[in-house]
Amino acid sequence: MAQVKTEATTTTKPTILDIETLNEISTRLYDRAESINQICLQDLTMELRLAARVCSTMASLRFRIAEIAQNALDHPEWDRAAFARDLRDMLNDAEF
Repeated sequence: MAQVKTEATTTTKPTILDIETLNEISTRLYDRAESINQICLQDLTMELRLAARVCSTMASLRFRIAEIAQNALDHPEWDRAAFARDLRDMLNDAEF
């Protein structure tokens, strides 16, 4: 869980990084990067696009991990090596 400080207060409030939130952040960052037109801000644009991809990938990973975990719980008789391969393949797919 990430902690976000608001400008109006000195207290922090938790930000839940669930699938929907990560997808929303990804979209906002990508849209922000696309709205930058000044050449001197191109590095920032690239960083925002990368951050958007990271958020999107994290959302996908959370979703796929939840699916794999649910399958493991629903089918304790299944081969655990298959779950390990699913996790390994998922992480390999997530590489940039």
